[in-house]
Amino acid sequence: MALFTFQEIRDICGGTFSRTAQLNATVDEVVTDTRVKAKNGLFIALAGERFDAHDFLAEAALNGSVLLCVDRNKADKVPPGATALLVESPLRAYQALAGFHRARFPELRVAALTGSCGKTTTKEILRTIFEHAFGAEHVLSTKGNTNNQIGVPQNLLRLTDQHRYAVIELGTNHNGEIEPIARIAAPETSLVVSIASCHLEFFINHDGVAKEKGHIFAPGSVRNAVYPFASGGHEVLVKAAASVPNRFTFGESPEADVRVIYGGGNLDGSSFELIETATGKRVKVEWNLTGRHQALNAAGAAAAALTFGIPLETIGKAVRQVSLPGFRMKKTVHNEALWINDAYNANPDSMCAALTGLTEYADPQHLLLALGDMGELGKASLKGHLRVLSFVFEHFPGARLVVIGPKMIEALKLLSINVPHPEVKTFLTAAGAVQGVRRMARPGDLVFLKGSLATGLGIIEPPAE
Repeated sequence: MALFTFQEIRDICGGTFSRTAQLNATVDEVVTDTRVKAKNGLFIALAGERFDAHDFLAEAALNGSVLLCVDRNKADKVPPGATALLVESPLRAYQALAGFHRARFPELRVAALTGSCGKTTTKEILRTIFEHAFGAEHVLSTKGNTNNQIGVPQNLLRLTDQHRYAVIELGTNHNGEIEPIARIAAPETSLVVSIASCHLEFFINHDGVAKEKGHIFAPGSVRNAVYPFASGGHEVLVKAAASVPNRFTFGESPEADVRVIYGGGNLDGSSFELIETATGKRVKVEWNLTGRHQALNAAGAAAAALTFGIPLETIGKAVRQVSLPGFRMKKTVHNEALWINDAYNANPDSMCAALTGLTEYADPQHLLLALGDMGELGKASLKGHLRVLSFVFEHFPGARLVVIGPKMIEALKLLSINVPHPEVKTFLTAAGAVQGVRRMARPGDLVFLKGSLATGLGIIEPPAE
């Protein structure tokens, strides 16, 4: 089925063809990977710090792309005989195409969300609520963590006539990235899940994080703004949402529009209560996730779901069914030790939140913590790593600790001057820690892995038995 005509592509992207082209010719899909076998495809030549797809245009053409979208300054790389649309920015062209495609579905109701911690978890919660309320076949949601400048267009281009609702996750690590992807998603409801010490290398402080995240409220399509009742950068978020017609908060305060009361948890799950303050309605939830931070994520998703007219009782039933993908609290058993792999990503706030959850059920005498470096903290890096290790020494004095990566090791050396901790092992890399950590795990232990994705702690987890 035709997705775009050549003329539509030219008009949307604002480019010129490298050779005479049939304007009524069509493409059936849009691809960005030269290795993908395309069926009558349009190939977008994206360039990053470590790759440049313009070096592989011939492969794209051989794999079924009938039209190439190319940076006009790299027109000399277009292979002989291929047709290319020459544009100022292939990335902006990609986003423009996705925005045009999104606009083909004016009845589509979109929830967009972003945050420093918990956004993918909250996306999964909100997706589950939508699918429970409206039917899975009518709901499109972000795949995995494809939430960046490339991933958001990729997801929007998956829209079909069967979709009635969409849950779109937006991520950023530099200023100016949320605004363009929020605009093309055109959400009805925008949710900021959290503001925390994340990507401070570029955002400097919580207000800087909140300013960037707050751009999710900027599109004129937004009718409902949802954000934490209390968080870092709160005043910045309030200002960013000021022009949105309806504003809702969530949190543990009785003054929040959706209040959550955490009931505690254990290794198998936890309980909490959600309260719709305006009506006094409440629902008790027991689910397989543990931690106050996870209950707060559920409250944010619930607040967003309420703006779509989903009853609180329905929300509660759906939340009980939530399960998380990937390396989010993934549990495996090896040699009678339970391994929990939460090494998908990390910042000081998410680290301490996860460790707080462990305090509810972990026996320090049978606890092995393997904690890795946290990235993109800028000048706050040492302070952030010191905060995490100080939390560990305070709350888990009997636990064994492995720190992995130069940033963690630097903080440990500084902290150990005043707080000696005899049971600490250090490794510069995750690869170097694999055998050491596995040998340290004993039958009956709980082994907890947490660190930024780039640190690569996932390889330490042994195969499940």
